[in-house]
Amino acid sequence: MWRNISGKMVLQMGKAFDIAAVFGDVPDSGTTKEQIEYIDIGLLDADPQNFYSLSGVDELAANIELCGLMDPLRVRPCQNGRFIIVSGHRRHAALTKLVSSGNDKFKQVPCIREVDGVPDALQQLRLIYANADTRRMSSADLSKQAQQVEHLLYELKEQGYDFPGRMRDHVAEACKVSKTKLANLKVIREGLDECWHLSYNKSDISEDAALKLARLSPEHQRKCYEHAGNKSSIKYYYANDVDRDSKFLGELDKLVCRKHAGGTPCSNANGKWAHICGKDYYYGDCAKMCCDKCEDLGTCKHACPMLADKIKKIKADKKEAKRQEKLAQEAKDEPVIRQIQDLWYRFGYARSKSGCSVSQVMSALKLYYSKSDDKKYKGLEDLFEPVTANTSLPYGYRLDLVGANALISLADLLGVSVDYLLCRTDVPGMAITDDADTWHSGPMPHRGWYACIVAVEGIKQPLRKFAWCNGLDESLYFKPNGEKMQAECLGWMPLPRSYYVDQEDDDNENA
Repeated sequence: MWRNISGKMVLQMGKAFDIAAVFGDVPDSGTTKEQIEYIDIGLLDADPQNFYSLSGVDELAANIELCGLMDPLRVRPCQNGRFIIVSGHRRHAALTKLVSSGNDKFKQVPCIREVDGVPDALQQLRLIYANADTRRMSSADLSKQAQQVEHLLYELKEQGYDFPGRMRDHVAEACKVSKTKLANLKVIREGLDECWHLSYNKSDISEDAALKLARLSPEHQRKCYEHAGNKSSIKYYYANDVDRDSKFLGELDKLVCRKHAGGTPCSNANGKWAHICGKDYYYGDCAKMCCDKCEDLGTCKHACPMLADKIKKIKADKKEAKRQEKLAQEAKDEPVIRQIQDLWYRFGYARSKSGCSVSQVMSALKLYYSKSDDKKYKGLEDLFEPVTANTSLPYGYRLDLVGANALISLADLLGVSVDYLLCRTDVPGMAITDDADTWHSGPMPHRGWYACIVAVEGIKQPLRKFAWCNGLDESLYFKPNGEKMQAECLGWMPLPRSYYVDQEDDDNENA
């Protein structure tokens, strides 16, 4: 407790820094019996020296409304009959919220009045102690508390109070933290860059992360903040992220330009850092390797501008490689597409000749039918619908081109027909193909409808079209007496009379 020695108030330290010792020799400092009195909430003012955050006020207000106020506020009188809150700022905020919402029963607040005549520094220490014992403090609040306690103790020292030993020890004991933690909080308070202050005060970053950041240069701290801002929430920026980014930034500082002699620092360091910040997880060598050696040089939007010519060539080479790859794929797909078109054409020919509808076909295949299938089947049968190597066959999802070709290969191997393998005939050999089912080239023998393979200018892939030949020249027409096709015929197959007799009136044949 305090002792007057040679005109100075000297604190006799025990095992811990005790607030009772601080107020021990202050007259009427609380040794008398405390009395609770009810004071109008409008006469209560928050202490301007209170630096603690007011969190969880809504939850506390709900609790008070349900259970009532469990602990009175501690106040001290000031001018004009008003009172300064010593302890209970969160409770006061919660009560104010309830009263403002119309709950007048909380307008009169139970309070304990503090005695007058206590030095301001001691009153502020009392405020700190009251809050320290009644709330769970964040690292930022604890740092502010330690700073304020240190300031108040030095102020008391100037007023004649003496504190034997090191002031840091007194602050640590007063704040009930270790001296190491107190030192760490001071490092954070003095070294953390301004860009991080809000995140630290809101406890969005941990104390460990803040300590590691505070030990970096301000420039590196701002770079780390840039990376942290790229995450979905800055709360997910941890101490190990600081270690990783600090390592990357150190490597970038050492990187020199390969294009200039004399060890000139990398001119694209900011671009490299932007590239790293754009990745949630980064394990590459971007921070310690010149862009000239990067395998992603042609695609990275943060590549060094000094390599523009090389980047342009890489892009041109990749574009040409893609073009060649596309041509090779088209050449590979062409026979597959031709076979699929042949299958659809033969299927359409057979369906039209039999008079079966698409609905009947789907029923026979045990497939679900919808009205859109009519348009789809007609387009593929008439060779108007575009076909790719992945276009399905007309026989349903149970048979694809691989399965069909496998069956054909087996029939060829055994020297029999597919019909024989599927028990559609007892004759093992292949049936003689009718001339109408074979693709031909050269002049067409007579007028009529033909299935044609045509090459159209501007279209790479040959098309399958139905065309009319008038028998007078080798030209193809969209219909009798119709417009001439501007296309080269690569192959043709005559359509039987039964297929197209209903498409044109017999009078057209005499035109």
